[in-house]
Amino acid sequence: MKNTNPNSIEGIALKRSCVRPDYIELGEDTAGASHVYRTFDETVLGVQNGELVQRFDLNGRSVDEYVKFVRDEVDDRDWADHHYYADDENPFEVLARIIKTGVSA
Repeated sequence: MKNTNPNSIEGIALKRSCVRPDYIELGEDTAGASHVYRTFDETVLGVQNGELVQRFDLNGRSVDEYVKFVRDEVDDRDWADHHYYADDENPFEVLARIIKTGVSA
């Protein structure tokens, strides 16, 4: 989700010239793995049961592409609880879905 507020996490993650946190929590998938965007080396780490289970190098792709990849392309996985929404997701529709289902993804 693109945001014009320069202090929002989404805005910081999208604008590479801003000072941004070293780690941005993306959320947890339906298999129970937590996904964390490590901004200083442009990787996403998957952690499950306290152990690193995946390291994904973005290689020039955006974190939005990764979020959409987990949501749309990975078999038998989706976001169970995510904190970072891709640029193609309407925040109002997401909020309505959360209210209706009690689940963020």
